[in-house]
Amino acid sequence: MSIHVLILIENEGYPTDARVSRHANALVNHGYNVTVLAPFKDSSEEPAETVSGVQVLRYGLGQPVSGRRGYAVEYTRAAFELGRLVRQVDARRTVDVVIACNPPDFLVALARVLLPRRRAVLMDHHDLSPELYERKFGRRGTPYIALVAAERLAFRAAHVVMASNESYAKKTRERGGVAPERIVTVPHGPDPARIFPVSPRAELKRGRPLLVTWAGSITQLDRILTLIEAADELVNRRGRDDIAFALLGRGDAKPAVDAEVAARGLEDAVSLPGLASGQLYREYLATADVCVAVDLPNPMNHHSTVTKVLDYMAMGRPVLQLPLDEMQRVCGDATAYVHDCDPIRFADALEALLDDPKRRADLGRRAREHILDGGMWPDHVPSLIAAVEIARELAARPAAGRVSRSLRRVRLLR
Repeated sequence: MSIHVLILIENEGYPTDARVSRHANALVNHGYNVTVLAPFKDSSEEPAETVSGVQVLRYGLGQPVSGRRGYAVEYTRAAFELGRLVRQVDARRTVDVVIACNPPDFLVALARVLLPRRRAVLMDHHDLSPELYERKFGRRGTPYIALVAAERLAFRAAHVVMASNESYAKKTRERGGVAPERIVTVPHGPDPARIFPVSPRAELKRGRPLLVTWAGSITQLDRILTLIEAADELVNRRGRDDIAFALLGRGDAKPAVDAEVAARGLEDAVSLPGLASGQLYREYLATADVCVAVDLPNPMNHHSTVTKVLDYMAMGRPVLQLPLDEMQRVCGDATAYVHDCDPIRFADALEALLDDPKRRADLGRRAREHILDGGMWPDHVPSLIAAVEIARELAARPAAGRVSRSLRRVRLLR
């Protein structure tokens, strides 16, 4: 009988969480039986369904409540619903491995409490929860300290921590005190089944010669305000009527972004078509003359992987982004950088790149070559499988100091 892997998600849906979807599909393809527990994110979703061989069970989180109180209410409800579903799933078929995706970090401890010993538990480290809190609320204080403590508890409760990049792996070692042999780096990478070259569609430029594309979750106006202000500078102040902007995505802040675009008189130049997925997403990227990322430098972003940039690169697009530490490490000189968060400077750099077709072509070629050289998702699948097998061995044989065959394998992968 195949090994049963249970994946827990709280802050995103399935299969919209691209990282979890890639992990689940890879595990199914390697013979594992996979169940995912995820919250409802759309009224059209079913409580239970099978998606590409993955059994998905969904739970409700009730009406959203804003602020810190909202997180407390949401997490309490999630703990109750996940606890109920974990017991239900394990009663039907024994769970051998749990992958708990943070945030929140308490999902790891929840898995250890709900299931008997010797079940393997992995923490899939999606976000730095303390830094995420600091970014959302603009301060540290007691909640930040509590989140650091919760993160450390999660690190220690997991048999293996799957770090999403080298910066996260370093945080796990240094702030969490986790032994290196219990950390496996499983990076993000574009899935070639989802990201591949397609023909551009000229009509997506809406009659303008040049297209600038941004993609992401529109959860805060500040996330893309730099780009809107740069568009304002180029279109309204410099009179560039040859540039169209497409902001792809959805989220709670989309009405605020729509209002900001309208207030600046940019409706003809800036479109917000909503969530573009599948073929439409590929076509927008293929049509773009420049793809941009405007994630601002802060303690959270400096350590994170901006996954849309990897998609841009895989599509062979020239990329303009701000100089985040982890992204500079990943991208090297295969993308262009704006070393100033000022929207005017961003507009300057964007205009210079748009007006230089030769440089754009060179950047696009180098970006695709760079990501194809070991940066696509299939290149990282062996690390995922090794992480699961290491966790199983450590759960079955918890003797301290033992270096298993799987541990030796993952060292070779590094």
